[in-house]
Amino acid sequence: MKKVLIVEDEEDILNLVRIILEISGYEVITAQDGYQGLELIKKKPDLIILDLMMPGMTGWEYLDKIRSEGYSNIPVIVLTANAQISTIETAINKKVDDCIVKPFDRDDLLLKVKAILSNQN
Repeated sequence: MKKVLIVEDEEDILNLVRIILEISGYEVITAQDGYQGLELIKKKPDLIILDLMMPGMTGWEYLDKIRSEGYSNIPVIVLTANAQISTIETAINKKVDDCIVKPFDRDDLLLKVKAILSNQN
């Protein structure tokens, strides 16, 4: 069973994504901020779904931190309410695997998760 780490500070969105993924057969671990996410990445998830705008540590800071600590092989889907071109460009420059803009479509989320996880060995 593939394991997904969701790092999201908004509890409603965190729970919605968790439920969608669990119903679809994924093991899900959740973190409500980047600091908790740093601890939970040690559980070696197959995929990270990462909110960008979080208090304390932004999603970009979290991404830079995990990649500098040797977790650059874990694919990342950025989940953001900010659909500006600059956000998408930053995502491309930081080599995230995909972006999902809030509010998101359940089927779109599942398609992107499945596509990324099916490309793993």
